[in-house]
Amino acid sequence: MAQEHGAPAGDRCAREADHGACVVKNKLQLLVRRAAANILNDYTPPTLGCSEELLAELEAATRFGPAGSEWARFAAEISNALRRNGTEQFLRLPPIAKTLHSRQRSHTRRYLTYLLASKRFSPTIHKALTESPVGKPLVNPHYPLSSPLLVQHGYHLTRLLESTDFDLSRLRLVVEFGGGYGSFFRLLRNLGYRNRYVICDLPVMCALQRFYLRNVFPTEPGAQPPANLQWWANDDYGGLRQEAAQHSPSLFVATWSLSETPPTVRSGIAAVVGLFSYILCAYQRTFGSYDNVQYFTSLQQTLPHFNWQHAECPVYRNNFYLIGQNTRGQGM
Repeated sequence: MAQEHGAPAGDRCAREADHGACVVKNKLQLLVRRAAANILNDYTPPTLGCSEELLAELEAATRFGPAGSEWARFAAEISNALRRNGTEQFLRLPPIAKTLHSRQRSHTRRYLTYLLASKRFSPTIHKALTESPVGKPLVNPHYPLSSPLLVQHGYHLTRLLESTDFDLSRLRLVVEFGGGYGSFFRLLRNLGYRNRYVICDLPVMCALQRFYLRNVFPTEPGAQPPANLQWWANDDYGGLRQEAAQHSPSLFVATWSLSETPPTVRSGIAAVVGLFSYILCAYQRTFGSYDNVQYFTSLQQTLPHFNWQHAECPVYRNNFYLIGQNTRGQGM
């Protein structure tokens, strides 16, 4: 039998046997995790209210923008899925799941490893990561009390705390550009935030957020979402400028949202974000033909009055964080 790099044949066989055992062990662990995930995720979600209001809003959202536009088609796809399947498991419906949290399950373990090693990941944040069963979100066997997306939001917040002197108890305004289904708002509210919160999004997403938050924070049948929350479904960036000027300290959040918009939207936002006290952006390297690294580097350079942390995410390859703190004393 030939020898490999001068090693005895017996050593080579032992290495191959060890490798084979390791492969078998990893496959068994994967099967156990999948079985655990199936068991954990087979739970009965609560019955939800305000379903008719949601469907009416989605019907209106199909008329948003040019006929046949991508977001009008998306609204129609969601509306049809909800009418066929009901609303109780809406977070698992394919058109919603693939848009809002399609890539996060495989990263949960690494996010948790980072969080548990961070000095800024407090027991209070840890407790706030407990997920709600509303909409039947997927849970992960690595941390069954939470969902992959909520764990990622805890990671966003921890990175902000590590990079700046951010203090949620002093914050007066949050503007979230692209609000998902309302999970980040829920996290901050569960951490005690009650001041002004604005979500800028398209009508179809605003409808989903209102529906989720009405059910996750119910006070009475048909209750409205929390009173401190407002939606903007337009491009009135002058209004956002006024918000930032009137309420401080302030936080601008855009995680995988601004990086998925056309140049006209980006240019409007760039003229506003420099007024905020803190900026938290996460983005992918490219989106279609857009070079996002170039765009966010340019944004950073146009705001020299911020202290910046701009680096690739250690958990999520080819994705980046741009986190800034205003040094002009705006709201601080």
